[in-house]
Amino acid sequence: MSGDSVIAPVALGLAVGIGLVIGFSILSGPIPPPESIANAEITLDRTVCFGSCPDYSLTIYGNGTVTYEGRNFVAVTGKQSATIPEQDVRNLVGYFYDINYFSLRDEYTAQVTDLPTTTTSIRIDGRFKQVIDYYGAPEELVLLEARIDEVAKSDRWVDSPQIVD
Repeated sequence: MSGDSVIAPVALGLAVGIGLVIGFSILSGPIPPPESIANAEITLDRTVCFGSCPDYSLTIYGNGTVTYEGRNFVAVTGKQSATIPEQDVRNLVGYFYDINYFSLRDEYTAQVTDLPTTTTSIRIDGRFKQVIDYYGAPEELVLLEARIDEVAKSDRWVDSPQIVD
């Protein structure tokens, strides 16, 4: 058997394999969110900076329960809880999947100091992902952090009461 007769089948096999990998990756697209969000758990944790950045954490559960713990530079310190519509949780879970959260880096940071750190996570359907944002996160992640606050309505605990003259 000559060298060419051995190389040709190997090259053909390699080409077919690469084609299948590319084809399946194009067809599969992003992973859709699970149908059930009952076991969903979404967290947001914001830490202090060199200044008065709000320091608090919150958890949103699939049933719409929101738990909050204010630590520093917030209107309400201590533990609080509330309920939001399950559809809001479902939409938020969908947003995690829309931005392909599970494929984001685990940490965004740089050699800078005095900034707050924001950590987000989601646990759902046997999967868990946490992302730490100190500096340089993509816009989708920053928007997700804001959306978690919005859905949880955290401003009721975080924002200082407005002073009226």
